[in-house]
Amino acid sequence: MYDFSLPTFLTSLVGSGVTAWLVVKGLSGHVADRWLARYKNDLDREFEGYRDSLEQKRKRIEAELGHRTYVTRTQFDTEFNAVKDIFAALGKLRLSFNGLRPFVDWTPQDETEKLKVISLRLNHFRERFNVLVDAAESVYPFVPESIYAQLEICMKAGLVELRHIEQAGVEALSPRGYADGAKQHEEFTAAYFTAARLVREHFHQLSQI
Repeated sequence: MYDFSLPTFLTSLVGSGVTAWLVVKGLSGHVADRWLARYKNDLDREFEGYRDSLEQKRKRIEAELGHRTYVTRTQFDTEFNAVKDIFAALGKLRLSFNGLRPFVDWTPQDETEKLKVISLRLNHFRERFNVLVDAAESVYPFVPESIYAQLEICMKAGLVELRHIEQAGVEALSPRGYADGAKQHEEFTAAYFTAARLVREHFHQLSQI
């Protein structure tokens, strides 16, 4: 007769259950470890890519900041208004310069009438030239040296043109006079556009604090 022992049965049942639980736990732990390892690798790669992206942005920002100049609002406004006033005068002088001895011109044949034309043009130019000189001198401390150097070239070309026309008289409007005027005009124009480019670059680099 089969001898049934309840304690033995319970002990066997518990032992089997513990064994099964340990097996399941071991398998699930192994699967979890593999999943965590794969997840960690994916996370590491994603983090590495994110860190590289941040590093590139940091270097780009540092490069941009390295070329910027920080100024107060008062300093920015002072420089801006100084340059604006100068270019207002410089632009008017440029227009007058274009009309002094233009490439295509008409002048009377009579020398007396021709002198009147020269005198009118020269007086107009001289007035605007003096306005530019006064404006440039009054704001000199607030204008960057590189920009002011180009303004000086413009003023020098204008002064040479004045002196040459005053000395040449009616010959200022002769073929030789026009050729001479073209030299001053070319020098003035080149410095004018260089100054304008430097102004744009200068204010592009400024940041207000």
